[in-house]
Amino acid sequence: MKVGFLIALFLMILAAARLLGGQAADSKIAFEAASVKLAGPLVPGVQPGMRGGPGTDDPGRLAWPRATLPMLLMQAYGVGIDQITGPAWLNDGTTYSYAIDATIRPGTTKDQFRLMLQNLLAERFHLRLRHEAQTRPGYELSVAAGGPKLKKWTPATDAAPGKPGVDGNGFLRLPPGATVGFRMNTSGRPAPIQTTFRESMADFCRGLGANINMSNGAPIGSPQPRVIDKTGLTGVYEFTLEFAGTMAMPGMSPPAPPADDSGLPVASDPTEGLPNIFTAVEKQLGLKLVKVKDVPVDVLIVDSADKVPTEN
Repeated sequence: MKVGFLIALFLMILAAARLLGGQAADSKIAFEAASVKLAGPLVPGVQPGMRGGPGTDDPGRLAWPRATLPMLLMQAYGVGIDQITGPAWLNDGTTYSYAIDATIRPGTTKDQFRLMLQNLLAERFHLRLRHEAQTRPGYELSVAAGGPKLKKWTPATDAAPGKPGVDGNGFLRLPPGATVGFRMNTSGRPAPIQTTFRESMADFCRGLGANINMSNGAPIGSPQPRVIDKTGLTGVYEFTLEFAGTMAMPGMSPPAPPADDSGLPVASDPTEGLPNIFTAVEKQLGLKLVKVKDVPVDVLIVDSADKVPTEN
């Protein structure tokens, strides 16, 4: 598997696990207009992540140039990649990736957006799935002693977007409509992972399991620990986080992290002078991760879906 595709896969996983799931779709809720089609071959330079939607500075449009059906299900139902099972072709991102472009009516909420996406997948892919309730160990995210070190984000009032690129500390500047971005070394050795966020604490928690896995060297696609938001912080925040981690290829055995009898990783000493995710969250954000035994998990079982969607 090429490194470029691996990075694209992680970007989709990181961006897709951030909307609350649970209730059944209302078939009356739909995008104003939507195009769904096969994405075709990988195009160098094209960013695969989702752009736009409620809660971003481009709320009237959804643009997702490349996503597998599991990535779309993650966004629609608020689940992790390890919460989806189905036919093997679902994970063939080379052949079966899709491009979505949709317009969203003004005032649409995040929950309504999620239902719109559920309805779109059911209509265009003739998707049939079922739910299975499970519990798994995980974490609670709460405010550490000394209080949070976060600044609330508000959309820019001027029409000119900020310049793309990186800031003085090497963190990505997020373009309009984006909620997360990261930079890292793909050498296979523990290296700084520099991540930029623009989202609520609830959304941050839904993607935090992927970062915990990277900090512990777990391969992409490994089961992710669940994180419950107990911070009590409301609104959208823009912040950065830097920690030591690796992007391991699927199938690789991760290094054994320090763990207790529950099997959950615990904080360990910094690697090569870099903080792990547990230390970074506390020192840089003023938050802390605490282990819990049972976190409710909604597992999606895909019984059938079309490989080629109805385009319009």
